[in-house]
Amino acid sequence: MEKNKEGVNGVIQKFAVISDALVDMFPKAKSVVVFCLNDADFNNTKAQVNNFDSNTTQFKIDISGTEFIFLKDELLNVSEDKTSQTPS
Repeated sequence: MEKNKEGVNGVIQKFAVISDALVDMFPKAKSVVVFCLNDADFNNTKAQVNNFDSNTTQFKIDISGTEFIFLKDELLNVSEDKTSQTPS
């Protein structure tokens, strides 16, 4: 099977491993993982988790209490935050 065609179970299993590790590290915390992906990776991930809404620019899944949020990188490139600056 091709690497890009591992299927939903393979992708979900990998996210479950990440979720379990986060819970082990921070058992009392709420874990949220955000991915900012290019179009190809975003569409591939969206298809692998069975989210077929072609108009969406973001989606999230919850696995074992950890939220995984997926954003198209264009959402973060639209405007820059001018308020956060490095102190001199």
